Amino acid sequence: MSLSTYAQFETANDSSNNQKPYFQGPEVKKQKTPIKDRLLVGGGFDLRFGDITVIGLTPLVGYKVTDQLVTGGIFTYRYFKDNRPGFNYSTTTYGFSPFARYTIFRGLFAHVEYEMLYGEFRYNDDPRWVNSFFVGGGYGVPLGDNGFAGLYLLWNLTEDPNYRIYQNPVVRMSFGVGF
Repeated sequence: MSLSTYAQFETANDSSNNQKPYFQGPEVKKQKTPIKDRLLVGGGFDLRFGDITVIGLTPLVGYKVTDQLVTGGIFTYRYFKDNRPGFNYSTTTYGFSPFARYTIFRGLFAHVEYEMLYGEFRYNDDPRWVNSFFVGGGYGVPLGDNGFAGLYLLWNLTEDPNYRIYQNPVVRMSFGVGF
């Protein structure tokens, strides 16, 4: 059995009177991950056909601040048409939602989001901004080398009873690719 320990090393003086060790271990350089490797894109979509038609796109752009924390934004566009007898109404809404998602343990994550949507939210009403603050979480799984899918369960904490857009809880699914 053998045990080696080192407690001291010799130093030399240079002209600036700074001491430098004769022996230095290998330089440890902190690896910086390129920005392109921290970006992710993805999103989701809405499709509903029948008496009420909804077609929506929700692209997502995110940045991995750390391996656990992702921040970013979700852009929203929705087309809504009500063909029920007596209605014959259609509108579009659009908006933006900054978000943060923190992975707690093996795909389980917490999620917060502030959604700002603009459009008509009651039949033949003046267009307006309607804001929603979502909290909740979900579960994400990797798909292939760079892909991912996530299932969310969120609650809207600031729902305006005059402009009810969502019914709590809100269930979502998204897909994406991290470069």
